Amino acid sequence: MKIMKKIAVAVFAGAMVFGLASCAGGDDPENAIKGSGSKYSIDYTNEDTKVYRAYKDTAFKHAGACVQIDFLNVTDETKKAGVMGLIFDLVEEDGKKSFNVIGLRTADASGGLQYYVSRFENVTDIQAQNFGAPEPGYEGNGAKETQIVKTWGVANGNFDSESKTVTVYPYAILKEVSEGKFQYECYLLQNKIKKLDSDGTPIDEDDKKVILDSNKAVKIDTDYTKLTQTNFAVYANVYAKSDKAGEERCGTLQGTWTYRGDYKEVGVDED
Repeated sequence: MKIMKKIAVAVFAGAMVFGLASCAGGDDPENAIKGSGSKYSIDYTNEDTKVYRAYKDTAFKHAGACVQIDFLNVTDETKKAGVMGLIFDLVEEDGKKSFNVIGLRTADASGGLQYYVSRFENVTDIQAQNFGAPEPGYEGNGAKETQIVKTWGVANGNFDSESKTVTVYPYAILKEVSEGKFQYECYLLQNKIKKLDSDGTPIDEDDKKVILDSNKAVKIDTDYTKLTQTNFAVYANVYAKSDKAGEERCGTLQGTWTYRGDYKEVGVDED
């Protein structure tokens, strides 16, 4: 008789373990995002007149992840550089991608951040304006955006005034909210996250569990009826040096992403 064992697995940050999350691919014709495994970086100047977008995804599927994002060299002159973020629930079928994204940008030179959370479906051209969905609900070419956090929300990161670095930890995990119904819970954490435990709970640098208030989470409904593993990716959106209205922007985005851990539940058949 076969018995299905459920094993909860959290992959912790570290060179040996995080080889599991090696880079599988993505969309980045300019090779703006460097790195692989648990660590990625960007130092890219957009000389074009339109936004440049890029992402790199992981080789293995997950049901949750926490990524440390560091915006580097943040000053009043560089704050309008672009967006760094985490893509999750990334699924591709017949050349069309669907995914959720938490995108962040610096709002000032002292740790202030702005963020959005959206779901995109049927994306065929990542370089198109807003992934091919120029307005929420637009479905002219099949691409569609559903705004979860509309416009720009306000958040704070940890600011190091000496290095001019702003740090924040986007965290997303798939949770069962009732029998056969799952949704993603998304958080922007300021705690210095070291890893995830076997349940996918963030653990800080003092090896203490981070207490999460589900009532304060951004929640995204899914059609999943069981814990489902999908791909994650790091994402960048580098502004042009001036926008359509002629507003001067930095045009150079510098930062790093560090995967602090991922969560997945693996089914093992045994006789």
